[in-house]
Amino acid sequence: MTDFPAPRFPRISLNGILAGCTALTCIALAAQTAQAQDGDAVKLPSILLRYELDYSGRVDGYLAPATETGVKSGVPLSEVPQSISVVTSTELEARAPDEVEDAIAYVPGINPSTWGTDDRFDQFSIRGFDMGTNALYRDGLPQKALSFSGFTTDPFMIDRVDVLRGPAGVLYGSNDAGGMVNLVTKRPVFDRLAEGRLSYGSNNTAEAGFDWSDTISADGTMAARVTGLLRNGETEIDGSDNDRAFLAGGFTWAPSDNTTLTLLGHVQQDARTPLIFSPIAGEDFDPAFGSLPADFAYRQSDYNHFETTQESLGWELSHQFGEGFLFNQRVRFAHQTTDYAHLDYSYADASGLHYYAFRNDEDARTFGIDNNVKWDSQLFGADNSLIAGVDYQYSRANVTQFYDGTIYTLPYVNPVFDFPVADPALSSRDRSVYEETGVYLQDHMKFANGTALTAGLRYSRFENEATDLLSGTTSSQSDSAATGMIGITHEFANGLTPYLGYSEGFIQNVGTTITGQTLDPSKSRQWEAGLRYQPTNDLMFSASVFDLRKTNVKDYDLSDPTFSSFTQVGEVRSKGLELEARGRLAAHTQGILSYSYLDSEITRSSDPSKLGNANAMAPMHQLSLWLDYDASALVQGLSLGAGIRYVSESYSTQNNLRITPSHTVADMAVTYATRNFDINLNVSNLFDRDYFGVCYDGYGCAKGEGRAIKVSISRQF
Repeated sequence: MTDFPAPRFPRISLNGILAGCTALTCIALAAQTAQAQDGDAVKLPSILLRYELDYSGRVDGYLAPATETGVKSGVPLSEVPQSISVVTSTELEARAPDEVEDAIAYVPGINPSTWGTDDRFDQFSIRGFDMGTNALYRDGLPQKALSFSGFTTDPFMIDRVDVLRGPAGVLYGSNDAGGMVNLVTKRPVFDRLAEGRLSYGSNNTAEAGFDWSDTISADGTMAARVTGLLRNGETEIDGSDNDRAFLAGGFTWAPSDNTTLTLLGHVQQDARTPLIFSPIAGEDFDPAFGSLPADFAYRQSDYNHFETTQESLGWELSHQFGEGFLFNQRVRFAHQTTDYAHLDYSYADASGLHYYAFRNDEDARTFGIDNNVKWDSQLFGADNSLIAGVDYQYSRANVTQFYDGTIYTLPYVNPVFDFPVADPALSSRDRSVYEETGVYLQDHMKFANGTALTAGLRYSRFENEATDLLSGTTSSQSDSAATGMIGITHEFANGLTPYLGYSEGFIQNVGTTITGQTLDPSKSRQWEAGLRYQPTNDLMFSASVFDLRKTNVKDYDLSDPTFSSFTQVGEVRSKGLELEARGRLAAHTQGILSYSYLDSEITRSSDPSKLGNANAMAPMHQLSLWLDYDASALVQGLSLGAGIRYVSESYSTQNNLRITPSHTVADMAVTYATRNFDINLNVSNLFDRDYFGVCYDGYGCAKGEGRAIKVSISRQF
């Protein structure tokens, strides 16, 4: 196999992003322009571009009217025969999340921040499967972690987040059982947009950001956007880093009603804090050995660091040709280097707490391309949209690890990390390569009586290759998978839309066992029935029940102290109920109310002791409520937001030996808009609730994030 050539990235590149107004907004703008006394004409973006934005662009309010994440041809949300939620632009602006996992915290079925204050990547579970680093997509293309290279995206870069729950193998190929999270980047608007903002918050964190977009050609066919952010700060962890700098931009060219091209790119540098676990007396060590200070969970070694640099470059192309034919192409190259060093907890005995050091130097790159043709026609008296596509994804990670088993011991009395830590000796140098090619079909039929039928098929071939660069040995595994989906929805005149759907998925597990063998793919299948009710255009109630099963489940091998090897067990079944209300709940109130009930069980395993256990990080109950109140009647320009999230207890591993206790946190947002400025106050974990994000068997607990306050001021120019 030949290596994929490394793309050349400019030092500062543009991240192509098209969005702006929906078709209704453009119509309103045109009407206003026609009435303007100065008679100046406004050139609107192409019809094709406006059509695309209905399904993937910016969303004002708390309810997205449509999506192309669940059905690639683009359909109203109510016609997707599978649970889907959209975190809109308005919600992102109101809550101002710092990470993607915070942005989706109020979505049903999502357990955010499954690894506590770990901010190396976005991590979460969906329907009882801990899969955050394998579930992320950006603009419909994979953005999955490779080893410790997470390809993280800042929420300030994105316009919306589509969360599809359950297998999505037909549309997206290799995809884990719980679902997928599609981040939609900000796109140029064909009107002037200019915003600058400054903020300061907890842990001495300061931020400066800007966002600019405008039409840049006299004929109105070109638009550009540039977005940037600079952050310098810390977390609650001693000696921590919470630094980020990114520059993203985009260029859209819509020369006619039939063609649009958008160039995409960004550069980003991060300095973040590794995961900090703290052993608990009585759980991880005998309390007779001694006791630890109350703040020990926030202490770390000066040796710890996690620094990354990443770049991405790509494009989106759409062209309408012939009668009802539309060609779409999406392409992205991405590259990340990672310098990660960690003095990590290992075990405890009477002599003290024992730590080991390791360091990873990584170079990871990915390439994704998705080509499809959509054909709109009439079939059996229905509006029919058929998508036929071919996609390809490639990833390569070179990982050099330094680990020699040297142990550092902290006493129970005054345990401080004030000793020097030397880089360990070289232990491994590995390369992993993954390639996947898929051919897929998806058809969506909408009948005049309100019934919509969606069906799809995919065939994928994939190969995982692992090379020990020190010994020169290579192991590889090739496999294939056929997946399908089918679903039906029916919209009644009273706004009720029941649906029934079946979907399949697979994931080729990247990694090896402790003996160096590549892992088998996991496969998943789900039955789901649901009911949506949309009494108004901007309010939807949803309910769903599901039965989801995954085979060949991947888990960390606890006998490997570096947590870089894995084992596989048999089958996990997850079934449950999800409820969601989203949109305008009253004249001056928008928000989200969600509840999830989950019953997960290991139904087959090579380890008999695990049979009947719950899956890891699968809380039985979750409840969340976020309300955004327009208080302009009280104080002009004032809006108030408040939310509460409850997560019940869960097990940390499939062995079910350790419980992560339940927790409840509250959040708050206040915005005051004057003529020229917006002043925002955002508070997460309002009451500074002390809780654990995870408690791991024999390893200790990682704290959840404490209260974080951020005050920002922004201005439109």
